[in-house]
Amino acid sequence: MSGTFGDRLREARLAAGWSLRELAGRVHYNTGYLSKIENGLRPASVELAKRCDAELGTALARLIPPAVPRSAQRPAPRQLPAHEPRIVDRQDDLDALNAMLADDRMTVAVLSGTAGVGKTTLALHWAHQIRHRFPDGQLYADMRGFGPQSPVDASRVLRGFLQDLGVAPQAIPAEDDERAAMFRSLLADRHVLVVLDNARDSEHVRPLLPGSPSCAVIVTSRDRLDGLVASAGARRRTLGLFNVDTSKQMLAMRLGESGIAAEPEAAIELARLSAGLPLALSIVASRVNTEFPAPLHHLVEDLRDTRHRLDALDLGETDLNLRTVFSSSYKRLSPGAARMFRLLGVFPGSDIDVHAASALAGTDFGAARRDLAELVRAHMLTEQRPGRFGFHDLLRVYAAEKAEPQPEAIARLLDHYLHTAISGDKQLYSNQSGFEVAEPVAGAVPRQLPDYPNTIRWFDDEHQVLIACVQHAADGGWDQHAWQLPRALAGFLRLRGHWQDCLATQHIALATARRIGHRPAQADAHRLLAQVYHSLCEYSETVDHAEQAINLYGQLGDRSGEALAHRHLAWTYHEKTDYERAVAHHRQALALFRWSGHRLGEASSLNGLGWTTAYLGDYQAARGLCEQALRIADNLRDKHMQAAVRDSLGYIHHRLGSLPRAAEHYRQAITGFRELGSSYYEALSLNNLGDVQLAEEDLSSATESWQQAKAILDYLGHPKAAEVAAKLS
Repeated sequence: MSGTFGDRLREARLAAGWSLRELAGRVHYNTGYLSKIENGLRPASVELAKRCDAELGTALARLIPPAVPRSAQRPAPRQLPAHEPRIVDRQDDLDALNAMLADDRMTVAVLSGTAGVGKTTLALHWAHQIRHRFPDGQLYADMRGFGPQSPVDASRVLRGFLQDLGVAPQAIPAEDDERAAMFRSLLADRHVLVVLDNARDSEHVRPLLPGSPSCAVIVTSRDRLDGLVASAGARRRTLGLFNVDTSKQMLAMRLGESGIAAEPEAAIELARLSAGLPLALSIVASRVNTEFPAPLHHLVEDLRDTRHRLDALDLGETDLNLRTVFSSSYKRLSPGAARMFRLLGVFPGSDIDVHAASALAGTDFGAARRDLAELVRAHMLTEQRPGRFGFHDLLRVYAAEKAEPQPEAIARLLDHYLHTAISGDKQLYSNQSGFEVAEPVAGAVPRQLPDYPNTIRWFDDEHQVLIACVQHAADGGWDQHAWQLPRALAGFLRLRGHWQDCLATQHIALATARRIGHRPAQADAHRLLAQVYHSLCEYSETVDHAEQAINLYGQLGDRSGEALAHRHLAWTYHEKTDYERAVAHHRQALALFRWSGHRLGEASSLNGLGWTTAYLGDYQAARGLCEQALRIADNLRDKHMQAAVRDSLGYIHHRLGSLPRAAEHYRQAITGFRELGSSYYEALSLNNLGDVQLAEEDLSSATESWQQAKAILDYLGHPKAAEVAAKLS
């Protein structure tokens, strides 16, 4: 009894839009009694129950309208706006969305992404594709979560949806919860698609979710909507930017293939300047004036200047003005996240980790992480790979516009990188002497790099950022950093074989040191340039810089520096087959290293002297010199020198005819270089091992060694790759 009337009671409340108190008054019973019936509880007595059943039945008959034939009901809502039937490069996204519909539960699909990435376009495209699966209607609402207008309240949207579903205006409940309940009840047995575009956050749309597995919801937002994913079982698909090829396809779709084919280089540049952002590409396509000769080229010139790029991407309408579109996201940020966004506008690199962001902002690690996380949730920043954050070029331009001069922030950032790099250099080359720098400014907390693998990983992660910081320091007048950072990076760049980066940064260091009259820095830059040019087989430049370094070190009384420069000259004359002069410089370097007590330098010179002596044909003397070098390297536990000497001993034993011992030395050298991450020298030892394997008539192994060597040298863009390729051919 009570279950039957409880169901009818709830149905009556929904149909009439009344509260329980209003309904109790109309059927002349107290709220508590009707609450018992609604909750399935038996009344106090059978007599009272019978009397109430009769009165309640009569009252409910008046309240519940008779069933209306389907043909007499209003048509099912068909509210989907017009859509763009042609889209590019979204098939993977469509496949993922279609897969979401395969389950037996209600689908809530969240399309998130940065402003202008095409969320609405894809949502409507997909909604039109699947609308046949929802014959009872498609509901659509622009929630206006981001934009110049105020967000639309969910209660207002619910009222519109209820009316569209046939509820009389006077029957719509006043309370938000009751409206949401009526909405869920009406959709309980229907197949309806609900599209909620441009949601502000999870709570903005939560009341608009049906409860029926026969319904589906598509929500678009610049926010990640983590709340819906966590509590409502929503499935998120984050839309990415287009690559250059896809950007060209979009331009071709708008402008025609012939227009793109006529100016292919300009089309590529427009794609790049648009940062792969579909909205920017649409604006660009709209701005192309086909009456001009070379119209794409003219537009490239407008967009190339970063100071005015956003002006060139403004069609005068709110939703077609990138600056306005970005600002609607920026205005919703908390003060801390907004400040972090502005600071990232002056950051010189392409991506940043939390430690560097903490130094940039001058905040603790936790605050920096929270600010970055908020920017990621708002899609004002992307976690491009675990722990590293960045944004596309147009957001970078917008951030730079919002930024103000931040000398204190730049000082903290450069000090953070400088002191971490110096610490890392000591991890990589524990037996090398460093150089003195001032204490870091307050807030510039360096990274703690506990061991060799973590150090290599940090340098690899920060490689391009560090190079950008060197240029930024030079351009911004940060003179100390402009020569000290290249000095701290030289060891890593040499280890990894990044010769061109080393060349560029050392030229900056040399120019800066000359301008400020810092002679020790000039000497170091000349010496390191000599080393780079030697590795690039540009021997005339090597000699020039090495001789200038020797002259400066001599004036300064720096015997170790002078010895290092002599060593570069010795290796260069060796490569030029002037072995006598090579031996002379090796001996001079050896004497200077011994005089200054530089044991690692002594080992290096003994190794070099042994190598050149082997080329002069005295293999026994060469072996003795290299074995002396190996004993020192073993005593110092210096893995770099151990591997280098093993390579020399491999060559010597090859020439002595001891092929198995030669191969074993080379394999130990390769293992050492590989463990150290020294790709270039690993490739040289692999090349030498291939020579030994060929002498052993093991052509298959030789080919494999040479192929590995060539792959590394090709990756590094090194000229020795041609030498190895000749062996393979």
